[in-house]
Parts: sequence; structure tokens; C-alpha cells
Amino acid sequence: MTKGVLRFVACALMLPVLSASVSYGADREDLTGPTGVTLYEVSERVTFDPDPSVAGVIRRNASSPLQGFAALGTPLCPSKLMVSVPYMEGCTVIATGTDSVSTVTGTGPVSGCFDVVINAPGNSSVHVPDLPVLSGTFSGNVDLSLAVLSRIPLGSVAGTFKITHAVDPATGVLTRLPQPVVLPFKGTFRMPFKLDAQGRFQKRERGHAALYLADDFRTLIPMRAVEHSTGFPNVRLELSFGP
Repeated sequence: MTKGVLRFVACALMLPVLSASVSYGADREDLTGPTGVTLYEVSERVTFDPDPSVAGVIRRNASSPLQGFAALGTPLCPSKLMVSVPYMEGCTVIATGTDSVSTVTGTGPVSGCFDVVINAPGNSSVHVPDLPVLSGTFSGNVDLSLAVLSRIPLGSVAGTFKITHAVDPATGVLTRLPQPVVLPFKGTFRMPFKLDAQGRFQKRERGHAALYLADDFRTLIPMRAVEHSTGFPNVRLELSFGP
């Protein structure tokens, strides 16, 4: 992020509305994860459709709303926000993503949009954050070959985030930046699962204790209660930024 854009973003967020009650993920538990930015798949809509470019191949097309948290100092939660919100401990991030994965290779494109949000004036202190202060898009490629082909509950993604809008300090309205801020990223998907009596992977089910698998393919990561949406375990996406 260039110094000029950082100054623009920091000034854009110095609004009186930001001194209102602010709700962040850090108020509940530290859900930013080991990379500082973690998103959760709140729900998902999946269809299986013929690949228009490859005869006989079926693609898994999915769309999902995401919600998660970014630690202060990460690219989606710049430290300069402390100037305008001195008690802020982190940022809430919401997004909508769509991917199209080949059932033959387990790979395909992914794209979507995102917002960094705070609690709007007039909301109660426990209301879900809903007022965007930064917005943009993301795109890249997802690799779910381990999950699709080998039933190992891990996946990866790489691409770029683009911050395209920030709040205008004069109007309180999201305004397009003079130049988008491009942030290369990569990430790891952890799909929830449970184990049967023989220690074999089983599909997640509502109401059952669930686990995530670590990168070593052996270590089991217990899910916390807050990593569920209306009783269902959430897919977890851990993001890191850089070349």
C-alpha cells in the first residue's frame, strides 16, 4: 500500500461516526488465527454443471457469504485506524465469494467482493458490524484437489485483493480511491470433519463435535463453539498477504 493511499485511507476513516459504539471480532474471542486474517464460510450454495469448454467434465460451482476478522496491523486492518478509533483491537471483514472447480482436477477460479465493516451508529453494542469503511474485490485460483480427489479436508487459494473504496471524510460515503491498492494473498481452507470409531474421516454433521486438520495431515485442531454458524461447523479460511 503506497504512503499516499495509506494517508487517504487513514483520513477517510477519521469520521465522527467511528467514535460511536464499535463491535469487533476481538470482543468475542481471538478469531484472527495464526495468519492474522481468518474468514468463515457462513453458508454455501453448490451446483454441479457440465463444463462448457471440456466435454464430459463436471464443474462444482459454489457461492458463499463469508465473515471473519483481521488483526490490527494487517493489510485489511491498517494500524493507522488507531488514530480514529483508539480502542479498536481488530476489524470485522465480510465477503461474498464464487468459485468453479473441476471435479477432474479439483482446481478453478475464484472471485468476489469484500467490505471491512464497523458497527453503524444507532446499532446496539452487540449488533453485527454492518457499516463499510473499506471495500473492494478479490480474485484468484483455488485448489481443492486434496478434498475433491483424496477426501483430505484441506485446500488452498492464491490471488489478489484490491481495495477500491474508502469512506470520504466529508460525506461519510464510500468513495473510489484514485488508484486501487493491490494486495497479493494466499490462503488455506480447513474443512470441518469428524472421525469415526476407527479414526476415519467422516462428513461433518450438525450438532457433532468437529475438527480441522493441520498442514502436517496428522495434527487435529479442535473447533471452538464460535466457529459454528447456527449449529453447523464452518469452513475456515486463513489468509496471509505478500508476494
